[in-house]
Order: sequence, then C-alpha cells, then structure tokens
Amino acid sequence: MGKYLLVDDDLVLGAKVQESFAAHGLDLEWVTSGGDALQMLANYEYELILLDWNLPDMTGLVICQQYRKGRGEAYIIFLTGESDLENKEKALDSGGDDYLVKPFDFRELFARMRSVMRRALVLKEEEIRIGEVAFHIEQRTVTANGEKVQLTSKESAMLEILMRHPDRPYNAQRLMSAAWPSDSEASVDTVRTWMKLLRQKLARLGKADFIKTVVGAGYVIEGADGEARL
Repeated sequence: MGKYLLVDDDLVLGAKVQESFAAHGLDLEWVTSGGDALQMLANYEYELILLDWNLPDMTGLVICQQYRKGRGEAYIIFLTGESDLENKEKALDSGGDDYLVKPFDFRELFARMRSVMRRALVLKEEEIRIGEVAFHIEQRTVTANGEKVQLTSKESAMLEILMRHPDRPYNAQRLMSAAWPSDSEASVDTVRTWMKLLRQKLARLGKADFIKTVVGAGYVIEGADGEARL
C-alpha cells in the first residue's frame, strides 16, 4: 500500500484527516505550504495527493501543474471551499482527478479516493515499451530479443518507475520510497541488492546496460524518442 500526501494549511482539518487515515491504517504525510509540497513530491513517491486550492505561498493549481509537468503520476483530489464550475474545470484540466468541496464528510472523501483509483486501475496500461524492451506489468515479465525473464515484485516496482519516467534519474532513496513504501526494514543497500539482481536478469536478454548509473544522480533508463511508449 502506497503513501498519501495531504497539502493543506488548515490545522484543524489536517489533524482530522491524519486521524481518519490512521484509523484506516493508511500512511499519510502532511505539509502546510506549496513549497514544502513541491519538495516532498520531488523526493518521494505517493499514491494519492489531497491538495488544497488556496495555500499561503501558492495555489494548489500551480502545484498540480508543476507536478504533472514533471511527469508526476499520483492521483490528485483537490480540496477547496470554492464550488464554482470554473474552478472545477481548472482543477481537472490542470491534471487533477477529482474535486471535493469543503466541508466534506470523510465517508465521501474515502469513496472518492476509491473511485479515482478504481478508474485508473481499469485504464492502466498492460505494457510499457522502450526500444526493444517490453515490460508486461500484470505478468511481471520483460521481453527483448525474443527472450523473456520473470521479475519479482520488487524488481517490477523499480523497473516500472524507471520505464514510466525515462531520462529521469532516481537515486536509491527515492526508489526505496516508491518500491518499499511501508517496509521499515528496507535500506539503500536493499535497493542496490535488488537493482543488481534486476540488471542480471536484463543481461540475460542482452540488455545489461538498459538501466544506467549516473554518478551523483542515481539510476536512469534512456527513453527511445525521449519517452516510454505505452
């Protein structure tokens, strides 16, 4: 189960959201400014973001636009006291997945979260392809040069992240946050061990250099024509 991020400067609401998520066994992190939100989004992977429209330093709309421009793929639900249609259109057009007007019932919030993730699951692509390498998400298999290898769940998680964001380096810490979100035993060394195993399997396909190491930046897959083909 992934991590969730709340971006809202309402201290009363934030405390209630934290309490509700904890009661559901969900891992929620909370920040109260746009700057802190962008910093968290640059360093960690989240499954879903609850994003306030009005923040002290910038609007949630700007955060959403910057996050999507950087190829961020977490689901986004806007939280706002503004109910006019124009704002709803802006929120959804900027990359938001849903829009919830304050005050709201927590049952509706969790229902909307389930709905957003359910819709995305239906639409989720079964294969990501870069060059000759095809990753079959559901089967957790990789094919290239007429050969196929089976991946573990951890190997699949790391490969999917890198293939969805070609030409974007991920260091071991960021990969750990994405692939091991709730595993307190994981470490940077854990990531390196699994990366070594993943590379060994890719080597069996004749793709030993598919995942490159950029000194000081992390691991990266160079995209054919600049991006993954889905």
